[in-house]
Amino acid sequence: MRAEDKERLARRQRMLARERGESLPEPEPRQEEPRQSREPAAKPEPKKSEPKKTEFAAAKKTAKQEPVSRAEGVRAPRAGNTRPFSPILRRRARRRRMMLVALLLALVVAAAWVTGVLGASVSSLSDVLDSVSLYFQRSGGWPADTGIEEPLRVEELAGGFVELDKEETVVFSAYGTKVRTIQPGYARPALDVGNTRFVLYDRSGTALQVESRTRTLYTKTFTNALMLCAISPNGTLGVVTESDRYAAELQVFSPTMRSIYSWKMTQDQGTPLALEFATDNHRFAVGTVAARNGRLACSIYLMDTAKSETGPVYTADEGSLLLQLHWIATDKLLAVFDTYAVVLETGSAQQLARYDFGGANLQGASVNRRTTALLLSTHSGNELIVLNADLQVVGQGNAGQAEGVTCADTAVYLWGADTVACHDLSGTQRWETVLDTRPLAVLDAAQPLLVTAGRAEVLNAAA
Repeated sequence: MRAEDKERLARRQRMLARERGESLPEPEPRQEEPRQSREPAAKPEPKKSEPKKTEFAAAKKTAKQEPVSRAEGVRAPRAGNTRPFSPILRRRARRRRMMLVALLLALVVAAAWVTGVLGASVSSLSDVLDSVSLYFQRSGGWPADTGIEEPLRVEELAGGFVELDKEETVVFSAYGTKVRTIQPGYARPALDVGNTRFVLYDRSGTALQVESRTRTLYTKTFTNALMLCAISPNGTLGVVTESDRYAAELQVFSPTMRSIYSWKMTQDQGTPLALEFATDNHRFAVGTVAARNGRLACSIYLMDTAKSETGPVYTADEGSLLLQLHWIATDKLLAVFDTYAVVLETGSAQQLARYDFGGANLQGASVNRRTTALLLSTHSGNELIVLNADLQVVGQGNAGQAEGVTCADTAVYLWGADTVACHDLSGTQRWETVLDTRPLAVLDAAQPLLVTAGRAEVLNAAA
């Protein structure tokens, strides 16, 4: 082998040894061909090894081959397939999760729509937005000109009021602002008020319209003539119409005017006189009148839109005419007749309490939560009676020449031909004021309001 080949092989061996971290072999002395001169050839000096670089390379190679385990402090071998999901797989998993969430939301919305929860929520939101809008539209203030000289009915509406006459209906906010005027064009207009909504209907016609404070929500026309309408606090509507084969037909509609209940009433059950919803918006009481034994007799049916069967019934004294119905608790109903008042247990229609008028004529009755104020006319004059939820007398006083009564939270207001008097709940008179015009109504609104011909104002001692 030639000397050049040997030197090349030695360099390769040294490079391999350097990579492996081994000590470098001593290079073989280069053998030169003998010259003609007798001088000995000089031996090449061997290259010095680099131990530090060799040791570092060996340690680095060992560290790469033996990964440290976190638990034991030493390197552990890597698992066979530990690569994370690819971006495509991650996107697919994310899309599947999003589709599942969307499907669940769709099912929730569908269930809410079927049960009426969504419609009620939307209605409540609409009422809140109306309240906010009316707050920022405060103008005018009290006293306010209503433009109605001879009202057929005046009712409190969300702190303000709604007033009806033969031609038009006006709505006022709690701030004394005239919100709107409605001209339904009904021959015999009538209305009933819920919390923030009211229903206008024609007693001799077939049309009705559900109104909020700011706009018309729904209109509906029936086949048979309307007899009676009532609206609950959340906007659930009860409609009584005439029927070809029955005494009457009662239909109940959700706040979105979806039919949820129907009851065809027989001649024995009677013709509805009064209809009142409970605060839960699905239970209701119906007062009817029918001819029994040659006399008129009233009954009260306690119904539930969630049940198809007829509920318990209370039969009134013969000859007594039902005037008013009021839910004074979730399980108590107050019924005011022209000769007595009674509190019924709504689950069984059993009588819990009763107050007889003792032959006195009922001039007026007003109920505020669980307090009832009665204006009775006797031979000795008019008398104010204040009753609690058990129809026990808690207040009594002289009513003078009063013609109407309104019960508020802490006071009772009596009005006559040209006077308005304020009594506390014990019947004691606080003040009395003389007016220049005839009072038509006193409303328990956000502030006590006195309504006269074409005018409404806050009622106080100096009114």
